[in-house]
Parts: sequence; structure tokens; C-alpha cells
Amino acid sequence: MDITLASDADQKVWDEIVKSSPQGTLFHTWKWLKIMEKHNFTKMASGIHKAQLYPIMVKMENDLIGLMPIFIYNTPFVKMACSPAFGVENAYLGPILNNFLTLRSHRKQVLFYQFHNEVDNYLKTKMNVNYVTIHSSPGLSDPRPYIWSDYQVLPQYTYFIDLKQGKKIIWDNFSRTLKQDINKVKKKGIYVEIGSKKYVENIFGLLKKRNRVFSNIDYILEIFDNFESTNLKVFVAKHENEFLSGVVTISYKNKVSLWIGTPRNSYNGTTPNTLIYWEAINWAIENGYEYFEIIGASDIKYFMFKSKFNAELIPYYILKWYSPWLKFGKTIQQLFKQKTTEKYYFD
Repeated sequence: MDITLASDADQKVWDEIVKSSPQGTLFHTWKWLKIMEKHNFTKMASGIHKAQLYPIMVKMENDLIGLMPIFIYNTPFVKMACSPAFGVENAYLGPILNNFLTLRSHRKQVLFYQFHNEVDNYLKTKMNVNYVTIHSSPGLSDPRPYIWSDYQVLPQYTYFIDLKQGKKIIWDNFSRTLKQDINKVKKKGIYVEIGSKKYVENIFGLLKKRNRVFSNIDYILEIFDNFESTNLKVFVAKHENEFLSGVVTISYKNKVSLWIGTPRNSYNGTTPNTLIYWEAINWAIENGYEYFEIIGASDIKYFMFKSKFNAELIPYYILKWYSPWLKFGKTIQQLFKQKTTEKYYFD
């Protein structure tokens, strides 16, 4: 196997592999990656650092085996390889295998093991990184190559609703309290509509006040401008034309995913977010999508709310590797419980 870096001339091939691979998400597409490269940032040692995108293509005898978008940060303390980058609202990134669905189980396992080793060696020896962090997509089901390479493997979870069941079964599967909440919201005269760009700014503003968004507004708006016509929708809850809450969804392949939003939990004794979710699910069904994803199943703060939808729990992984000296430094840091800027990123 050998590694090359993709260029703008490879965009079509890159996006075709992303679309065909079970690991591929909208976050992996070329245009999204380039916007991410433009707006990413991390704060460290009283400075702001930006990463450069390294769009890795792994080949074997001229056959393209897979892709790995990596962002490299050069900071005074450490050289970091990240997928996704910092300072952007990306749930997933990580490796993508080409023609993965057509392979037998043995071949899938061996090929992914070889692919990982090639990328891992490139990062550690060619790029000389000290720290690697990867958030895989839910399509990655085998984290063993990372375990064997001394990575920390932290399971994370997201929720999938099978839309092929139809509205009635999905509604019947909701918890009793959730159905009561949705009906109560409707009775209060709250309604949901498709929103425009100005509502993205409203949603962002409320999230920022609540410390629930870490990117800048320019990044969010550039993503919206580039993907609104094909992949993004804004669902907005209102009462007598007053904006209450909203969410931006991502539609890609056969799935609709909640991306950013639902900043307002209560209004006049109701929970408008329940109706936002339900109307977004209805829209996904009516437009022929097969799955609806409620991102964020690993966060205990939202467990009681999101579990009411009785969706299927789907795993993905956070994968981390530390060089020996960085691992030693982290151990000392934890020993003395020092709260530094670096601790935020390495824990």
C-alpha cells in the first residue's frame, strides 16, 4: 500500500467513495472538508492555531482502498493529527473504506487492518505527530486495529429511528410522556415550519449563550450557504410568529440527522423541542428517507429526553493515541490535577 494526498482534481472521485461507503457522511465530502479547513481553530499557550487538511488516499497496486481526512496542528507543545478538526460542529469523521459492502468478512477485516497500519505509520513517522484523535462515523464497526496500535478506544453512541416502519408505529413506540408533551405543545398553539438563514443565526445565538456551540457563526453560515439547497433544512418552532427554538438537520444518502440546535428546552410550560423532532421525523418520512438520527446519545444531560423516542442505540468510537512522552506528561498532569488548556483537548 502507498499514500497520496488528494487535490481539488480528485474531488469527484473522493465524493463518490464517500457516498458509496457505509462510513461516509456529509462531513467527509470534499466541500465540507475545505470549509472546515478554512474555519477550524484551537486555543493553546495563549495562541490560536489553525490546522491544515491532509486528505489521505490509500492505494494498493493503483486500486484506491480508502480515504482518511486528517487535520494537522503544529503548536508549541505538540503536533496533533485530528479527524475532525477542532472548533467545528462535526460529530464524525475518520476512515472510509472503498467497495466495503462488496467484500467478504475476512477480506474486510484484513483490508481495514492494513489500511489503518498504513495511515498510522504515516502519521507517526512521516508527519511525526505526538497525538492523534479520531471520531469515527457509526459505519465503523471494528475498532480492533486501533486497540492493537495502543489507541484508547472510547465507545460513543447515537440514536437511529427506522423510518421504514411508518409514522404510526414510530409514534406508538414513543414513550407515553413524550406523546403527551407533543400534544400539549400543539394545544398551546405552537407550530413548526421550515426556516430560512436568519433562523440559523437565531439558533446559533441561543446556543452560544448556553455554551453549547464551539464554532464561529461564519463557519455555520458558510456551511448553510453551500448545502442548504441539497442537504440542510432548518425546522423552527414558533408561537404567534415568535421564534422559540429550532434545529438544523443534515440529509445525506438515506438518512436525516439532527445537527445543531434545540437551544430552548421550555416555553410556557411546554417543551417545543419535542414537536420540532416529531415534525422533522415526519418530513424525513414524507421525503423518502429510511433513517432518522438523533445525535448525542452519549451525553447524560440529554439521556432522559432522547431515550423517550425509543430509537435504536448505535455505537461509534473516539480513538486516541499519545506519544510516550505525552502520555507521561498527561499522567503527571492528572496526578496533580492541573487544569490547563491542553487538558481540555487531551482528556
